Amino acid sequence: MKTDSIQRPQRTQRKYSASFSQLAFLIAFTSVLWSQSVLSQEAGSSTKQIRLLVGSGPGGAYDSYGRLVAAHMNRYLPNTPKIIIQNMPGVGSLILTNHLYHVAPRDGSVIAAVHSLAATHPLFAPEQAKYDVNLLNWIGSAAKETTLGLFWSDSKTKNFNDAFKGESIVAGSTGSTSSFPLFTNTIIGTRFNIVKGYSATSAGLLAMERGEVDGIVGVTVSALKSIGETYFKSGKIKVLVQFGMQKHPEFLETPWIFDFAKTDDQRAAMTLMFGTQEFGRPFVAPPNVSPQTVKMLRDAFLATLQDKQFLDEAEKRRLDINYTSPEAMMAIIKQMYAAPPVVVSDIKKLLGDQLQ
Repeated sequence: MKTDSIQRPQRTQRKYSASFSQLAFLIAFTSVLWSQSVLSQEAGSSTKQIRLLVGSGPGGAYDSYGRLVAAHMNRYLPNTPKIIIQNMPGVGSLILTNHLYHVAPRDGSVIAAVHSLAATHPLFAPEQAKYDVNLLNWIGSAAKETTLGLFWSDSKTKNFNDAFKGESIVAGSTGSTSSFPLFTNTIIGTRFNIVKGYSATSAGLLAMERGEVDGIVGVTVSALKSIGETYFKSGKIKVLVQFGMQKHPEFLETPWIFDFAKTDDQRAAMTLMFGTQEFGRPFVAPPNVSPQTVKMLRDAFLATLQDKQFLDEAEKRRLDINYTSPEAMMAIIKQMYAAPPVVVSDIKKLLGDQLQ
């Protein structure tokens, strides 16, 4: 079995975190509080306990993946340690990753489930992201992401090329359904008119059905299957483009966003924007953990993602499993950080405009 690819149908969402401006005080203050509480708890820890910090609040997708991994991974670790979940939300896992890098012990007793954007925070917010992504010990990712551009069957937008010729009205809520069409407008010249204010993808689908908008761009494959499957199977909506570092196996005939890149800077911008989709649910350990301990954690994580009991429970919870190895993650991160400064600046400005 190729360890870079363990696939289940994908269910993810992309949402960029809040604006990074004026966050230094919040991060510093929160880190101090966590330093006091977490370190006091970890002082009494033993090999019988591992603390899994989750960079989001309880109940969300990242928390769900963290709890599922915690429930099964201990069976593949020496002494079958109890894995305790501790939520540490804030700023797209920026607060947690700073804590992991500077405060958490380096003995394997603390690991983290972070937002995929933790990998690019140092690019976009170096004043707040006080860590080096190359020194973190990435354990692997439990899921990948592919997002789609959906349009109503009788809309004037018949294919993605039409988006360059005339205005297409698309519904925007938060995250990718606003940032993705804004990205294509800015980088490759589409003419999407983004109508913001829709509360969720489901509201955007209803807006298409009512004729308020032509489509919605930036919907995950899993969201299409869960809330838009009836529309899709009946032929009422069509998939005109897909976003990601590679084509989704179920949409091989659908145009890929990289097919529309004409310059190296456009390709670099797409890699920077969509690269983290390859590791949509990453797990990571602090820096300076011994190589033997890092290998133990990585092996246990991979064995967990291959475990039948784990996969059965993931399917029941409708959590998609699609492994990305730490080596593959670092290769993509290297690509993203190789983006020209002007491209980084453009993407940073684009995301900032979206969040205003």
